[in-house]
Amino acid sequence: MKGVCYNKNMHKRFSKRGFTMVELSLSIAFIAVLSIAIVLIIANAVSAYHRGLTLNKINTGGRDLVDDIRGAVQNSGSVSLVSGEDPHILIHETATIVKKKGNGETEEINNVPVFGAFCTGSYSYIWKSGYYEADDVTIKDGIKPDLNVGSGQLDTDVLGKFRLLKIKDDSRKICENYNADNKSFSFDVVDKDDDYITEILSYTDSENNLALYDLTVAPPADNGRSSFYQVSFILGTIQGGINIQSNGGYCATPNEYNSALDYCAINKFSFAAQAIGDGK
Repeated sequence: MKGVCYNKNMHKRFSKRGFTMVELSLSIAFIAVLSIAIVLIIANAVSAYHRGLTLNKINTGGRDLVDDIRGAVQNSGSVSLVSGEDPHILIHETATIVKKKGNGETEEINNVPVFGAFCTGSYSYIWKSGYYEADDVTIKDGIKPDLNVGSGQLDTDVLGKFRLLKIKDDSRKICENYNADNKSFSFDVVDKDDDYITEILSYTDSENNLALYDLTVAPPADNGRSSFYQVSFILGTIQGGINIQSNGGYCATPNEYNSALDYCAINKFSFAAQAIGDGK
C-alpha cells in the first residue's frame, strides 16, 4: 500500500483562494447600487400607477358630470333673452385665497372662483370649491356659501360640507333668490322624495376625492325654439396644491407646497347643451 504524500505548499495555495477586501468592497457596492436602482424603479412604477388611477378618476367623473348637466339642460325650457331680461341662470363668486408653501411662507391669489350655482330650469347645481377642504389653503375673509332650507329637513353635514349638490328647481328659484350680500342660497323642499337633492360629488367619498374649481356658462343663444348653452367646468382633486390661476403647472410640486403630487390631477371640460323642454 502506497502512502499518501502531504504537500504543505498545496495547502497554502488552496487556503488563499478567498475574496480580498477590494473584491468584497466592490461586491457590496454593486449590490447596494443595484438595490437602490430596484427601489427607484419600484417607486416610479407605484407613482405612475397612482397618477394613472387619479387621472382616470378625473376623466370618468368629468364625463359623468357632463352627461348629468347636459341631461338636465335638455329637459329644461328655453330661456328668453328679449329686452336684456336676466335669465337667472348662473351664480359665480370669487375670492382671494391664501396658499401655504412648504417653506412656511404664504401666497395670496386673487379672483379665484370659490362657489356658485347653475340653474338649468329643471335642476339647479350648487358647487363649492375644493379649496375649502385643502389643507394648505384658506379662503380670505371667511367667504363661504350658506344654504337655507325652507320647510324641509336636510342633513346638516350635507349643508355644511357639500361639494356639488343637484336640486329640483323647475323655476330657477335658487339663482333668483340668491343673496349676494350674505352669500346665501334659499330654497324650499317641496317634493320630499329621494331625488329632491343629490350629492353628485360627496365629501365622504374617499375613493373619489374630487371637487369643482370652477363652473361657468355662456349666456344661452336663443333661436326662438330652443336655447344653446356653452358650459365649462374644472374638476380636480382636493390635494396637490392646485392653482387654477397658474400658467400650465396646475398641480404644485412637493418642494413648492406640502402636496401629494401623485394624487393630484385636474382637467377642464367644455361642452354644448341644448334646452328643448317647455316653459322658461
